[in-house]
Amino acid sequence: MDQRLAELVEELTTSGEPRLEPGRMKELKKICKSSEEQVGQAYQLLLTRLQEEHAEMRFSAFQVVQELFARSHHFRTLLIANFQEFLELTVGIDHEQPLPPPKEVAQKLRKAAIKAVQDWHEKYGEAYKQLSLGYHFLKRNKKVDFQDVHARTVAERRREEEKQKRLENIYKEKVKRTEKEIEEMSQEIADTLTEMENCFQLLMPDPFNFGVNEIDPELSKQTAANEARPASPLSSQGGVYPSSLRCMDDEQPCCSKDILPVSQCVTADGNKEVDEKPEQEELDGGTGSDIPFSGPALDDNDDDYQTFVRNHGLISHKYTLDLEISTDIKVQENEDNTAIINSVMDAHKLLRNKFWPSVQSWIQLLTRAGINDGRLRCAIELKNKLETAMKKYKEMDISFKARKRKVV
Repeated sequence: MDQRLAELVEELTTSGEPRLEPGRMKELKKICKSSEEQVGQAYQLLLTRLQEEHAEMRFSAFQVVQELFARSHHFRTLLIANFQEFLELTVGIDHEQPLPPPKEVAQKLRKAAIKAVQDWHEKYGEAYKQLSLGYHFLKRNKKVDFQDVHARTVAERRREEEKQKRLENIYKEKVKRTEKEIEEMSQEIADTLTEMENCFQLLMPDPFNFGVNEIDPELSKQTAANEARPASPLSSQGGVYPSSLRCMDDEQPCCSKDILPVSQCVTADGNKEVDEKPEQEELDGGTGSDIPFSGPALDDNDDDYQTFVRNHGLISHKYTLDLEISTDIKVQENEDNTAIINSVMDAHKLLRNKFWPSVQSWIQLLTRAGINDGRLRCAIELKNKLETAMKKYKEMDISFKARKRKVV
């Protein structure tokens, strides 16, 4: 029977399961009921398991202790007689002898043991004086907060606070170094990005950046002066432009000169316009001579409008142009752009091998340190710029020539 008791204790404490196996636990209780000698033997076996340097084994042994403590007076007497050692092995009241790993299981063992001591004190405290003394010892001397969810002693809380302060000091020093690195490398990163952008523009100019909207200042002044000059009445010209102006119009294409109003361009029907003026004056009651005539209103069906668009090579003013520009970019290296490609390659290597790892480490450190101010925003902004430049370099799809390494 002693051999079977030892086997059951070993099986229950080495299974690694979070809960005890009901069948084996029932058999163990049956053996302990047979005599107090068996209870004493079980107590010694469990105490040996509680001394193992493994938190899971201790936790399983503690669970068996809980079961026997609730059912055997003799077991309670044995455990309370050596209560301080039990607390050292389960609660970890000795600062020099902390609970063994794993840490998560050790924390679970500590919480379960403190809760068990509190429950035992409420149920058996009056009958077992030493149990009550052990409870008050934990509460007053070891400052164990039985209401604390984490069930930490003062020494443990102090250790955690000191550890947290050390981490804060370490992060503070690292943040200072990072801030200095950002300040020193920001300008270098900006210069490298500018160099790469200039190389991109030389290798592949922007198709939309032709400066078509730029106007010569002298031409702009002249045009403004002509627009500010009052238009002379049509009657003073007889409805016909001077021959020199018509000759100049014939020599210049439409796209090289300002498009004049339709009423002034239609010279073939000038007499008709002059003839219509007296009729207009009669309709206006003789007051039309004071108002310059700007010509008839035109629509798509008017003959003068059709003449105007034919003279200037236009089909209609109601049309749009759709331009499709291919986004497939491929730069071929040649003798003319080799120097530019070498420059952009060197800048890209600098971005990829030096700046990119540095910026990523800055963001990671500042985030861990809880920094959420301009330093973090600056690092994120640099990261976005580097990503954009490296993405553009990839999209250029540069076809490099074979390069030979020079051995010195």
